[in-house]
Amino acid sequence: MKHKLETFTEFAGNLYPHEADYLMGIQRFNKPVNLQILKKIHYNCYHQQSQQEFDPDLDKRSYSYMKSWITEMLDKADVDKFYEWLVYAEKQVMTDAILPDEEKEIIENLNVITPSHYYFLRFYELIEHFRDFLLIRVRNRFYRPTNTYLQRFEAAYQRSIAINKNLNRAAEEIIRQHETFDVDPIIFNDFLQSTFSDESLDGYTRYRAAVRLTFMFYNYREFEQLRVLYNDLDKLFKTNLFYSKRILANYYSNRAMMHSKLNELETAEKYGYFSVIQKNSDYFFYLANLCGVLLRARKYEKALKLMSASISDLKNTGSIYNRIGFASFYTRTLVYNKMAKKAVSYASSFLEAYKKEVFETRWHLFFSAYLEALLHAEKYDKVVAIANRYNLLTMEKKSSDKTIYLPILLWITEVALYMKGKRTKQKIIEIILSSAQNLLKNRYKAGRITELLEILSLSIPEEVAYIRRQLSVLKSQNE
Repeated sequence: MKHKLETFTEFAGNLYPHEADYLMGIQRFNKPVNLQILKKIHYNCYHQQSQQEFDPDLDKRSYSYMKSWITEMLDKADVDKFYEWLVYAEKQVMTDAILPDEEKEIIENLNVITPSHYYFLRFYELIEHFRDFLLIRVRNRFYRPTNTYLQRFEAAYQRSIAINKNLNRAAEEIIRQHETFDVDPIIFNDFLQSTFSDESLDGYTRYRAAVRLTFMFYNYREFEQLRVLYNDLDKLFKTNLFYSKRILANYYSNRAMMHSKLNELETAEKYGYFSVIQKNSDYFFYLANLCGVLLRARKYEKALKLMSASISDLKNTGSIYNRIGFASFYTRTLVYNKMAKKAVSYASSFLEAYKKEVFETRWHLFFSAYLEALLHAEKYDKVVAIANRYNLLTMEKKSSDKTIYLPILLWITEVALYMKGKRTKQKIIEIILSSAQNLLKNRYKAGRITELLEILSLSIPEEVAYIRRQLSVLKSQNE
């Protein structure tokens, strides 16, 4: 029985909070013991650090039943599982290998899949192929309902296709703005908001709009607007509209980042841990986000333990974007655990191996971590050399009028020059104060000043203390 409970506890521990919410919403148990077990699962999902043990005196058959019931209910709701069936069914149709029971399953789904279903578009296309398969074989019995379905929902299908083309265009502009800062995708806001809110559209199209809104709100640091979006998503995730473990993990990670930006670190940490309950293709992206939260909360040892345990698996990720993010946060984690020399060695090796990729994607994130490591390792000449060799300050300044801009590379380089005797005390204070004063105009950037000055404080504590006092005066004058 002990082994059985260990197995069940592990199974229950891999469930996400919104899965437990959904299960609570659909359960109609006649046996009180089943609801008792489900309520404990629900509690544990939301209380990761203070979980309750399952009662070993309950009939083991109840645990077996609940495991089977939970698996069946979640599989039935899982849009990714449905997609797998779609791909398989399409292959069977296209290769003339479909069996009678499989044909019947397709026909039965005609009464279930409406234009608001997550994968309505792909199902509609499957029915198009299936109708052709039936027509050429003069299979009128099944042909008629498939043809009726296609005619009934043709307008909805064409509308969703058109909207998705506009979503593709919006994504291109939003990503280009993130990388080059020369476009203004905020013009897509109304279109994306209305698409996400349109309950007549398929879930896939609506969720694509939510993803683009997320990216856009991050670009513009509109975190309160993002909170509104995520509160709406939170309610929808308690249904089966958008459900899959993949989508939930992404939502938790994004929500962790949002709460971190809003300086709600305890909540951010909670969602961050939700996001890494299971490993998927974006696990390292989620892990880096969580460690960023832990660093901001000054939980340095916890962050190092998490990242160190996963670094050997980094080679298995195919996403260079995620790899650069992990490397950047791992470098910072080493610095905050007083291992600056190791951080320098790691970042130097990473840059040598992935220089081209770093400059193509997340160069500012990576060099912020790398120069910080060099500064803490007192390698001032190297800081200046790296900044000059790669023209980092000019690249950073190009984004000075954007909401994403933070002058961390400038500040670190100027401190290095000061430590080398190439800047006077008055000059370094003037440079940092001047650029920091501009940050005060933006609420999000103003909130980051303390964090950025913390990076410099170990090298120039007196100067940073003076700058903080001056900024405090300026801030009070502006209020």
